[in-house]
Amino acid sequence: MKYLLLHKFIIILFIIILSIILFHSLSMADTGENSLFYYEMNLFHGYSKEKGLYGRENDSAKSIGIENFRKFSGEYGDWLTTDLQFRLAYNSDNPLSEDRIGTGDPERDALDLEIHNAYAKFKLLYGRADIWVGHYEPAFGQEPQMDTYSNLLQTMDMKNIGFKMDWGTGIRGVFTGWDYHLTATLGSGMGMHFKGNYLLSGRIGLGETALTDYNLGLSVLYGDVVDTTDGRKLLTDNLTTKKRLGIDAAYLYRSFHIKGEVDYGMDNEKSVRYAHDVAGTWVQVSYILPEYQRLHIEAQQENWFYNLSEGERYDSTITAGLSYKLNGAIRLRIYYARDLYMTSGLSDQRIMAQYYYYYPTPGRLLDFKPE
Repeated sequence: MKYLLLHKFIIILFIIILSIILFHSLSMADTGENSLFYYEMNLFHGYSKEKGLYGRENDSAKSIGIENFRKFSGEYGDWLTTDLQFRLAYNSDNPLSEDRIGTGDPERDALDLEIHNAYAKFKLLYGRADIWVGHYEPAFGQEPQMDTYSNLLQTMDMKNIGFKMDWGTGIRGVFTGWDYHLTATLGSGMGMHFKGNYLLSGRIGLGETALTDYNLGLSVLYGDVVDTTDGRKLLTDNLTTKKRLGIDAAYLYRSFHIKGEVDYGMDNEKSVRYAHDVAGTWVQVSYILPEYQRLHIEAQQENWFYNLSEGERYDSTITAGLSYKLNGAIRLRIYYARDLYMTSGLSDQRIMAQYYYYYPTPGRLLDFKPE
């Protein structure tokens, strides 16, 4: 009981501090060069061989949102960065009714408010380290290196951890040739739940893609995670102890950008005392046409083993398609996905299309003239 009360107090204190900073940042959004205020629109629709037309795929749905990104500077340079990003998402698969608004269940809701970035990041050690507080990625694998929020292609985090972002705190530092990231978070995703859950994770990276064309990472994760729908609505009070070890890599070779990740660990469902080993592999390749660099050809293959000892329980999906940067604000994407094998037995084929707009001024919403 004392642990739970302390747990709640720390998280609530973080939120209060973060809220004060973020609201101050939002109110000062147009007062200087260190503030950016973005408008966002995401239009997604897909066709599935199994269920026909559908309106949501992972984070992609029909949505509008805003983001306020601000840097606070002093005599010795930047000392604080704040970011607040949220959106109103509409899932056209579900009828718009009072009981389908804001329940926290992405599969059931027609309309919901979703938070992405919501953090304050303080600079330490003359810029060599950052301490962040708020809603951020746990330090594991490729997801914190990529931020797949607006993308149709996703990493393994939803199957691996159960969510991509979590409430908590962390420290991240970059040195010559290597970097580190350590996080202590709530273990419940976007929804804030207090059932004795927690999540500790860390990653050490070697190499900087911008300087050396490669980056190698070693990640570890341990914690008791709650059972939610995509990191949102609490399904049960049961906790799952997750242990993970992962390696990831990114390599830039001419017009090719290659990324991969391999994870292994144990899931222990505490309520039924059922432990099983899990594993996953993920590879993504992107090719930029040298003579037409607005167009990217992308493909990825993902495998997730729910119980490695029982090889029949796994999912395997391959996805490929095109991403086209129309101008500085608009990106168009179209992909084809095929399930090679699904534990549920419902292997599917899907075609997905996306229009994504992200720019500081609303006047460019219908501007299709490439820059």
